[in-house]
Amino acid sequence: MNPISVPHLIELALEKGGSKVVSTVSTFGAALKTLSVNETEIITPTKGHEPNPYGDGIVLAPWANRIDRGQWQLDDKTLQLDVNEKELDNALHGLVAKNVFEVTSQTKDSVTLQTFIEPTTGYPFSLKISVTYQLTENGISTLHTATNIGSEVAPFMVGTHPYFQISGTPTEDLEIKTTASSIDLVNDRKIPIERTEIAGTHFDITDWRKLSTCDFDHGFGDFERDDQGRGHTWLRSPGGQVLDVWQSAEMKYAFIFTPDFYYNTSDSTKRHAIAIEPQTAAANAFNSKEDLIWLEPNQVFEASWGAELTTSS
Repeated sequence: MNPISVPHLIELALEKGGSKVVSTVSTFGAALKTLSVNETEIITPTKGHEPNPYGDGIVLAPWANRIDRGQWQLDDKTLQLDVNEKELDNALHGLVAKNVFEVTSQTKDSVTLQTFIEPTTGYPFSLKISVTYQLTENGISTLHTATNIGSEVAPFMVGTHPYFQISGTPTEDLEIKTTASSIDLVNDRKIPIERTEIAGTHFDITDWRKLSTCDFDHGFGDFERDDQGRGHTWLRSPGGQVLDVWQSAEMKYAFIFTPDFYYNTSDSTKRHAIAIEPQTAAANAFNSKEDLIWLEPNQVFEASWGAELTTSS
């Protein structure tokens, strides 16, 4: 169901309310490659189609982040996934990152892409995976959809892997703040071992904090939600621009990664970066089973997130 095809780039644009929003999406991994609002880049731009060393912009399904040694239990069986994070001995970021997605719908300011997950020994289920990118007046709204097209109940989670910026400001000079209240501490192989409150700890970003003081490679959760059920993580520039990364109630976690060694296909210079990755469950959820979604045959699941650039008052 996944014919071999050549990936291509999709250009989206929206002019509304005096605002101009432009984006590029690759069909390879359904990756969000660029996004700008009035010429301010809010996604760290990348070139080409192959995933960058740090997975920029890709869709993560049927799991996000890591599965411990690629092994997980289903009933009384131990299943083995390919270990693609060799240095830490984990299965990382799902099965669709290298799929060429099919475009099923497109307008000037939106696109829907679709791919399929076929049964394997490590994941013996059939799913249809789609993502819709819709430009908005100040950014983007993204809808993830999964449909179980098999005959068995299928475990599932979904996430995404964007790197954010506010162009014109070095990333380390941005400030970060979140409505999340907990963090998953991890072992030396990045597998969660304990959940704790972030208030008053090294991981506290419940109030504005400069990114240069942050060293995160962790999942944050237990979001305080607004009246739409959304959790929020914000970035703020010294000039007062605020980037709001929101996630729907189904997106229970945000994995936040703050490397100072990031580089990509557009710029090989190592530098600071910030990934804010909405996802429906925590790392290693196939083993913990916490917040893991069990899709019945023909069941459809949806979750959404977005990013909006504004100016603080």
